[in-house]
Amino acid sequence: MLERFDVTTTAITPAATDADLGPKRDDEPAVDKPVREAIGCLMWTKLTRPDIALPRNKLQKIAHSPTDRIWNALVRIMSYLNFTKDFGITYVRGSGLDLSVFVDARYADNEVDRRSTTGLAGVKEALYVRSVLSFIAPETSGAKIKVLEDNKGALALIENPFSSARSKHIDVRFHFICELLKSGKVTAE
Repeated sequence: MLERFDVTTTAITPAATDADLGPKRDDEPAVDKPVREAIGCLMWTKLTRPDIALPRNKLQKIAHSPTDRIWNALVRIMSYLNFTKDFGITYVRGSGLDLSVFVDARYADNEVDRRSTTGLAGVKEALYVRSVLSFIAPETSGAKIKVLEDNKGALALIENPFSSARSKHIDVRFHFICELLKSGKVTAE
């Protein structure tokens, strides 16, 4: 992939701290670069390189209108892969059957509609993984899912799901997670 896109540079992070990974602005000219092709090549890293998941996913959402800024961000990810090509993840089988999912409190990270979906997406992904595991290894069908959350407000709301003027905006997806917690299929910390 690095040869294909002629990336020889290295970078120690997958994205600059001030990187603008938002949609194309009206004043930006479109460029004829293989943005979609490069993002497609990065898709194989989905399970093996979670360290580039955030910038890759943000660029995926805006690949339909490529600009120099977007192309440079893609080159930065590939430069990071070049720098870390000898790094990797080693999966070790644990002694238990339970699953853990880590969700980040990225409050209102979507700049367009200011929604946060990491908790819901993390739990849904863990439920999917558990169903696949129970199909492959039926003894794992009762595996519990531990949700490790860094949002104290979300944890407080889970423990005491009262309704007030401050929590009325929370929709059905939140209640779905609460039902999973009450049934014991999911725990939160």
